[in-house]
Amino acid sequence: MRDALHVLALWTHILGIALFVGPQFFLAFAWVPASRGIADLPTRLQAMRTITRRFGYIGGVGLLLILVAGVYLVATWRSYYHQPSDLGFWELHYGVVFTAKMAVLAVMLGMLALHTFVVGPRLLDRMEAQARGEEVPETVLGRVRAQSMALSIGGLVLTLVIMVMGASLTTYTFSLREW
Repeated sequence: MRDALHVLALWTHILGIALFVGPQFFLAFAWVPASRGIADLPTRLQAMRTITRRFGYIGGVGLLLILVAGVYLVATWRSYYHQPSDLGFWELHYGVVFTAKMAVLAVMLGMLALHTFVVGPRLLDRMEAQARGEEVPETVLGRVRAQSMALSIGGLVLTLVIMVMGASLTTYTFSLREW
């Protein structure tokens, strides 16, 4: 039963990761370049708002699955891997890598929040002002666009780093090695 729960939790964690990472790749490498071909700026912006909101919901569900399954996996690691209770968490690679993974996750979530709630809306507001005929200097628009791209790409890179760390945690011979 314990193995079945572990497999289910691991699968749920991976499903959550797919739901979180998939939209990031789609938005960065498919939607943004393709949307530049939509000449009518109000139409492009409406589509962008709709797509990013829906992908935000998918990513949010992914984060929830990651959290629920991840809590189970870390709460049961000692019994699953038959580690004695007197062995310190940070005496093994598992504890150190897990702690580093959580630190990188915190930075990535901070970047995501900054992009989602500050920079992304600011960029869309500037672009909508431009679509209404208001004068928005290209330097202002370019700076906000660069901030958006830096946060998006940086967040995606950190997500990939977190995935590598997570994969190392499931590698028995690595993660249970003492420092």
